[in-house]
Amino acid sequence: MKSHNIFFVLLALSVSFQLQAQNTGTEKDNNKPVLYTIGYNRVPDQCNIPLIGFINVAKGNHSGLQLGFTNYTADSFKGLAIGFTNTVGDSSKGGLIGFMNLVGDSSKGLGIGFLNIIGDSGSGAQIGFFNTLGDSFHGLHVGFFNTIGDGADGIEIGFFNTLGDSFHGLQTGFFNTLGDNAAGLQIGFFNTMGNSFHGIQLGFVNTVGNSVEGVEIGFLNTTPKLRGLQLGFINRIDTIEKGVPIGFLTFVKKGGYQDLEVGASGMFPVNISYKTGIQQFYTSLVFSYSPVSHNHYAMGMGIGSLFPLNKTLAFNPELLSQTTSTVSWDQIYSFHLNAIYKLSDRFSLVAGPTLVWNHLNDGVVFHKPVFSLYNRELNSRNSLLIGLKLAGRYQLGKIK
Repeated sequence: MKSHNIFFVLLALSVSFQLQAQNTGTEKDNNKPVLYTIGYNRVPDQCNIPLIGFINVAKGNHSGLQLGFTNYTADSFKGLAIGFTNTVGDSSKGGLIGFMNLVGDSSKGLGIGFLNIIGDSGSGAQIGFFNTLGDSFHGLHVGFFNTIGDGADGIEIGFFNTLGDSFHGLQTGFFNTLGDNAAGLQIGFFNTMGNSFHGIQLGFVNTVGNSVEGVEIGFLNTTPKLRGLQLGFINRIDTIEKGVPIGFLTFVKKGGYQDLEVGASGMFPVNISYKTGIQQFYTSLVFSYSPVSHNHYAMGMGIGSLFPLNKTLAFNPELLSQTTSTVSWDQIYSFHLNAIYKLSDRFSLVAGPTLVWNHLNDGVVFHKPVFSLYNRELNSRNSLLIGLKLAGRYQLGKIK
């Protein structure tokens, strides 16, 4: 007989022995004397002698040692049970070590097995491939699949972690799903929670149903309310109560900043940029064109902040990084000190000086400006220019 067939036969025998022990658990059986053999051991309620055999059955409560292929306790168990299957009808306190550990009520202590099932709450350490609790857990939870019906406190490590309520502590896994709140440190590829998060959240995709308070870092971050720092490639927020989102693209539904700018500068007479984020910090995607230079096109991105001075005037510093194309791939870094004059609710006029650093990567000729106030070659690969910028902006987002 093959090894895997033997495994399933033993598992079936173990389950059938447990069902037989449950079905014969009458008051008459409890009054029977102790049966102690090498193959089958049976003790009545509160008979706490060690049970060492192939099948161990305690008809009521039992304390001490259970060592066998199948260990079954009808009520509560206190002590250490080691077997292929360990079943406790009520609560367990101590240690359960086996392939399958089943506890009808709560469990306190150590549980190590391939399959660990607790009907109510648990505390201590639970280590297995499948870990399932009907209520809450406090302590160390390690497994491939971890499922908790209510909340948990402590450390949870797994591939799939699912909690019906809240979590406090450290949670790390590939998929982390919580029905309510979380506080502490959460690390995963996909992190999803129904309500709020407080602490540090690290993941590729982070989705929070209500609010984030703390630090959220990921490729895609989504939350209705933000109080803290959000760092990602794409950030989506409804409302920023207190904090700053930083990302390649940040979209804020209420109170966000989203503009389209068209203008000219000394380096490129045609510049088109899309700006998104918040006024305190936004990012820009920039496309530029120059008919007079050997490198006609440049693309890049930048960051900026907008500081209102009054209802019509604002100060707007920006930092841009662009890569030229057509002939050679060179870098153009520019720092803009813009003044913004608001013409209407959506239209603004932008003007100010620019400081430009042109760095040659593989080219031999510097980018030719349309005009400049100052132009100096520092060496064969670097030049410094001072110019001007003039542009118009159109507000795309919702007007307050």
